[in-house]
Amino acid sequence: MIKLFATDLDGTLLQNYSSILEEDKQAMRLLHEHGVDLAIATGRADNEIQEIYRQLALNGHRVSQNGSFVHNSNSQLLVEQTFPNHISQALLHEIEKSEINYLISTAEQILLKEKTPFFKKYEDVFFFPLVEHGAFDTEIGTSIIPSKFMVVGETDEISAIQKKLDQRFNGELESYLSDPNCVDIVPKGINKGDALSHLLETIDIKPEEIAVIGDSFNDISMFQMTPHSYVISTAHPEVKQHAAHVVDHVHHAIADLQAKQLL
Repeated sequence: MIKLFATDLDGTLLQNYSSILEEDKQAMRLLHEHGVDLAIATGRADNEIQEIYRQLALNGHRVSQNGSFVHNSNSQLLVEQTFPNHISQALLHEIEKSEINYLISTAEQILLKEKTPFFKKYEDVFFFPLVEHGAFDTEIGTSIIPSKFMVVGETDEISAIQKKLDQRFNGELESYLSDPNCVDIVPKGINKGDALSHLLETIDIKPEEIAVIGDSFNDISMFQMTPHSYVISTAHPEVKQHAAHVVDHVHHAIADLQAKQLL
């Protein structure tokens, strides 16, 4: 039987970065009624996950920033990992050299140097305002403790930057194409699968007792945890190869679990 259902947000539970289908809301509530724990596992910040739970009128576990932070349903912090100071400073230097648009996440805020016209079109993607903060060079690793860098732009451009950074920081960080227009860069060893594993250890649930759903490269580590893995049909072909089932929406995955009498 399924005891926990974990879902990604953007491109999975969230449509167009902001809305949830009514059918998906009803399906998530059905899981709750069956006593299934809920988890949201996303590249977004923890306060954004809390906002989604408010919209659903539900409570659940929270895996934010691809696993840099994990909170259980009682809001107890189980995992917290940020960049070592020397890595965050060197990473900032390399990103600045590339002249690419970027954002910096801390535990509580998403920072940028300036709200240029480029970023104004992205601001509606987030549930909370982006914060202008121009003094990155002197404050990274001191008053600003990054948990994630986001490189933003066209897919080909940001994928090229991702490759360069992976080579420059070989084995010192993790990077994921979390969206066609965004590469997430997080501390070494951070991924959704390991984050969920930490959570499962605290709530006495086995990997085969969970179901997961997502649509991006940063969801692959979740897919590899369990035979009950679902990928959204619009996902990249390479991402689809790692999931057991392909569905159009979250409620289709939940309906499949119900049809198999796993709820």
